Amino acid sequence: MEHPFRIPAEWELHACCWMAWAIHGEWKDWIDEVKNELEAVIKTIAQFEPVRLLSPPSQIADARARFSGDRVEIIEAPVDDIWMRDIAPTFALQGAQPVAIDFNFNGWGNTRVRRARPGDRLASAGPEIFGTPRVCASFVAEGGALITDGDGTLITTESCLLNPNRNPFGSTKVQKERIERALKEFGIRRVIWFKGDPDEPVTSGHIDGCAMFTALGALLAEVIDDGNLISTQRRYDVATLESSFDAVGRRLRVEKIYAPRKRHWRFKEAMFAACYLNAYVANGAVITACFGDSERDEAAKDALVLAFPGRKIDPDAAD
Repeated sequence: MEHPFRIPAEWELHACCWMAWAIHGEWKDWIDEVKNELEAVIKTIAQFEPVRLLSPPSQIADARARFSGDRVEIIEAPVDDIWMRDIAPTFALQGAQPVAIDFNFNGWGNTRVRRARPGDRLASAGPEIFGTPRVCASFVAEGGALITDGDGTLITTESCLLNPNRNPFGSTKVQKERIERALKEFGIRRVIWFKGDPDEPVTSGHIDGCAMFTALGALLAEVIDDGNLISTQRRYDVATLESSFDAVGRRLRVEKIYAPRKRHWRFKEAMFAACYLNAYVANGAVITACFGDSERDEAAKDALVLAFPGRKIDPDAAD
């Protein structure tokens, strides 16, 4: 009998972290600064687990000059962007066998803000690059659009997955039914839908900046409350979460944190995503960002310390 699929939770043990050293020209004047910050993040994660770093031929020499030793393995690959949570496959287990789920990433909907590129199909090269069998989903998504608890519960947003630039399946009801049916193939038995943020200019409102599973039945959720800027939609989504149950019937326990206030942001562009919960849970650490809002930076760190006991919380590598 074929083993069922299971998408693990972020806090489960990792064999490695797949990352990319592929700084696209779209960064323009920020390329050097992006490289320096990304280098710091890679070296921080490598303290806790091995990093397998994909790089195109044009940037291999730069990668080798910055990283050495057995904690960072540099692999040549047709990658042209750094956002591996989205462009790479989502890893699952089929029994004890790792598999790579290809969610048919199409460049966040191939909008005028960010057109799809050849490197976006990285997930289709599962066995060749990642050394695992590839399975293909029957709808379009990306890793940042999904969070799971490893026990059959998944949270996503209507603004992203139901967007016709990804899944033009008809009515909202038909779209949800089709996607939920497809997710059952990967072991998901309960889908919780946020409304999300349709005005977000690139991702159409990913879940990974809004909420994070921290244990079975437990989450952190980020609220936007910044003077006159209060996201009533986010409050509605968090309230939905607080009244929800997971796949095995546990009432979800939700702890709220507050997003950094805009007056403290280093950047003010519309594309800037200031959130604490788009973090990486490594073996023994949680890598997150800080934004110069000392009160909320500290409160977010304290919440992560309580949520992930025994892990080092590093808010400095990705600020």
